Amino acid sequence: MKEELKVDIKVEADLFILEYKINRYIQQNCSYISSAPLLVLVAKELATNILKYGGRGFIALKREKNTLAVIAEDEGNLSERRSTSKRSGLGIGLDVTRNCCDKLVIEQKADGGLRVEALFSLLPESHNKGSALQVGTASRPHYLEEENGDVCIYRNLGNRFFLFLADVLGHGKGAGAVANMIEDYINSFHEERIERIYSGLEELLRDTRGCAAFMAFVSECEIEYVNIGNIKGWIVDTGLTKKLKNTSGIIGRLPVSLKVFKEPILTSNFILVVCSDGIKNQFIPTFDMKWLKTMEVDEAAQKILREFSVKEDDASVLVARGGIWS
Repeated sequence: MKEELKVDIKVEADLFILEYKINRYIQQNCSYISSAPLLVLVAKELATNILKYGGRGFIALKREKNTLAVIAEDEGNLSERRSTSKRSGLGIGLDVTRNCCDKLVIEQKADGGLRVEALFSLLPESHNKGSALQVGTASRPHYLEEENGDVCIYRNLGNRFFLFLADVLGHGKGAGAVANMIEDYINSFHEERIERIYSGLEELLRDTRGCAAFMAFVSECEIEYVNIGNIKGWIVDTGLTKKLKNTSGIIGRLPVSLKVFKEPILTSNFILVVCSDGIKNQFIPTFDMKWLKTMEVDEAAQKILREFSVKEDDASVLVARGGIWS
């Protein structure tokens, strides 16, 4: 077993070498570690900040019994920038590192350089801290209709959540009738594989007007999802917004080349927002929207619906916010 890995950081290309070598190290030495995506993220964040503020340095991985350390050292250019402020020195990268690892140790070296050590426990139970995903939904029909052609549902399945949002083509009674069929199906399925849930939905909607739909399983470390048609979705994690991928087609009406996508969850306080096309394109969730993090999730969904929906269409919003998994 290789106990230590060291990668010099001098130029931006070294970031790609670092990621490759760390992934190989994990596969060879501790492939079972559940926080592997976080470990890679921390190493790249620290390496990036070495280049920005320290000029050059190195990243090392060192294993001692049940702990794996990501160690970053720079050559000392940071010394002029440091203060006692929480956000000095490594800047936002330090905040990301602190949120992702089990313990963070920061030391100023005698030569003025900085040494940061991010510690990850290799014990499985240390990454099972007990959280509950918070999910809120909001939906309303076209302003001239009483029946809603959108469906917005979530289910707690114990060790993971199932999230679902569908937009039936058209609006009014016809769309509402199909939406009711979909809702009954989603509330009653007992499948554990997303492909089988999709297959059942496709069969149900054959010879109907069809729908666009997003469906996902959310676990402690990953979002597994399919997204067909005009449903929009984003993950806000580690201060960044990432748009969810999608596949063209209409379930039940047009052929769909089904693709199952997976996204790692990097921090426990991520935010997932999904909405139908009744929400204006100008809405894009960002880390700067403080209310997404502070409001109750139902209230946040209602706020998006109230401020960004198109009245001439059915509209739905689902907001999920990370917490502690049980």
